[in-house]
Amino acid sequence: MARTRAAEVDRDGRTEVLLERFAEHYPIYQYAFVEFVVDHLTDLARSFEGDLQKMLLLAVIGQRRLRAIREAGGDPRAVPAERMSVSASRLADVTGIPRESVRRKLARMEERGWIAQAADGGWFILADESGTDTRVRRDLAEVDLRSRRRVARLVADLEALCDRPGG
Repeated sequence: MARTRAAEVDRDGRTEVLLERFAEHYPIYQYAFVEFVVDHLTDLARSFEGDLQKMLLLAVIGQRRLRAIREAGGDPRAVPAERMSVSASRLADVTGIPRESVRRKLARMEERGWIAQAADGGWFILADESGTDTRVRRDLAEVDLRSRRRVARLVADLEALCDRPGG
């Protein structure tokens, strides 16, 4: 689903307006943002037993999956595993995590049934035949719900900030 040029312009314009509002009310913006980041990272650290690098690797693999599904019109069954996968070497390059550490962390996530290795050697999120149910999503359902709640709270806080009179 490609974004139209008009949507890009609208998004860019809205971004500029938001940047101005954040600057006008910087202490309020900064507090809301830092509160979100600290709460989110603390929750993720607990959920990943202190291993935020493992979370980062999973996020990169997950983003590859979501992009491929989006580009296929939303049907995960229409996307071969290789299009949803990313190599350990690429993960190391993208994240800055040493290759051997990446391999160890991938092996641990594979043992949990979260990811698998494609024929081309890349790693992908393991899903059922429908392509929609993943063990990792089930295992992380509670942190996912808390994350969505935090994002909703951040959006509400920032919307309220943008509705305030100018700086």
